[in-house]
Amino acid sequence: MNTQQLTYVIAVAECQSFSRAAEKLYVTQPSLSQYIHSIEKQLGVQLFDRSSSPIRLTDAGQLYVSWAKRLLMMEEDMNNALSDLMSMESGSVRIGASSFRIRCLLAKSFAEFHERHPAIRMSIHEADMRQLRELLGAGEIDFAIGTVSFDDRNFSKEILATERMYLAVSPKHPLVSSLPEPLTAEDICQATPKFLRQKPVDLQLVAGEAFVAANAGEYDQETLNDACRQCGFQPRISYSVRTIETVFSFVCANMGIALLPDSLIYYGNFREHPNYYMLPDEIAERAISLISKRNAYISKAASAYALLLKQLVDVGTWRMGGFGEAVQND
Repeated sequence: MNTQQLTYVIAVAECQSFSRAAEKLYVTQPSLSQYIHSIEKQLGVQLFDRSSSPIRLTDAGQLYVSWAKRLLMMEEDMNNALSDLMSMESGSVRIGASSFRIRCLLAKSFAEFHERHPAIRMSIHEADMRQLRELLGAGEIDFAIGTVSFDDRNFSKEILATERMYLAVSPKHPLVSSLPEPLTAEDICQATPKFLRQKPVDLQLVAGEAFVAANAGEYDQETLNDACRQCGFQPRISYSVRTIETVFSFVCANMGIALLPDSLIYYGNFREHPNYYMLPDEIAERAISLISKRNAYISKAASAYALLLKQLVDVGTWRMGGFGEAVQND
């Protein structure tokens, strides 16, 4: 049993198709099918039920894939441990985050880490927080980055920064006449005097209004529900969309109101913005954390990346795009 065998079986299992797995592995479909068949012959068991569409793992196949993933992770840990002996001349860093977080937070840190350590392999796993929790638990990533709570018994977390949500309303919305003077994106990013004297609005003022919410990610419907429940009402969601960026565009088009994080304001590079309204701290503030599995082996490379990310957050150089100006490191 070698790494190629493990990788090929896992690829077919994940793709549920020999043809799609072959494309992913850059091999021909006939050669992959023959290769898997030879593995099954060697093991004396059938790994895949080819009578169904899409193909499925047999009980033996599920057991094989489970152990294959463990073996590959052990090999990765071994390689990282060996690279630690060679002063980080090789090794890997595996980070998981949402697509929104990757674009807004990780691009700068990955680029700078690669410049410092070009021999280190960097990989990003783009997934929602539920999937990231599973990847961390299985040891398939070193860290996850996000705002969702993880079980403290199984995971460790270190707060990187605090993120704030704002009530976002189109300037054309009738609700604007009953709300206080709004904040602009520039007010928030530049912390203008108007921003500093702005008082939070009671979210109860918008009870009954139509909301737009994402159906996945860190700022999904559950986030909206939690905030509104704290104010004594259940939000009426008129549109459920896939991403927080789509929520933003729907609000700008006056298709509903929403709660939007300031990271989107900082990094979205949007030309037009809705009106923003401050919310109470207990509703608005959420911690962005660096999360790892307790008692997991963390290589020197992964630890070095975590340190760099925290340094960039501390000095502000992760704030790129929009009105936010990057602070240069000395």
